[in-house]
Amino acid sequence: MAANRKIEVEFKVKCSAEKFYSMMTRDALKLPKYVPRIIHNVQVVSGEDNKPFGVRMRAKITAMDHQNMSLTFTVVDGYLSDDYTSFSNTLTITTPTQRDGNYNCVVKWSVQFQKANENVADPTYYMKMQEDLTKELDANLLKEG
Repeated sequence: MAANRKIEVEFKVKCSAEKFYSMMTRDALKLPKYVPRIIHNVQVVSGEDNKPFGVRMRAKITAMDHQNMSLTFTVVDGYLSDDYTSFSNTLTITTPTQRDGNYNCVVKWSVQFQKANENVADPTYYMKMQEDLTKELDANLLKEG
């Protein structure tokens, strides 16, 4: 069995930490409007609904901490489950105590995964998607003001 692994990336973001976190949690249904190149549809389903629907990934929120602006979701179905026996993604947003004036918060994505076998590549393409999502969402939230 393959070992658990972890990849992390961080990005300096110009919009407020509260706006970014709100969009990833409370306002997640609006994500297709803000990041249309990456997210085409978001559906919220009840806890035990196993009905198939048109998404490439289905994830379950496994941890949420509003005070520390942290959210963890675990993939339960979709294309990632073909290559990884476990796959969870944690978003943490922090406001630094000292800034250089060019950003308002730091967005950190941490992915913990276990490969189905050693021939499976690390999910670097997924981390690139997280980078694209972060940058596009930041730019569109800034346009809003």
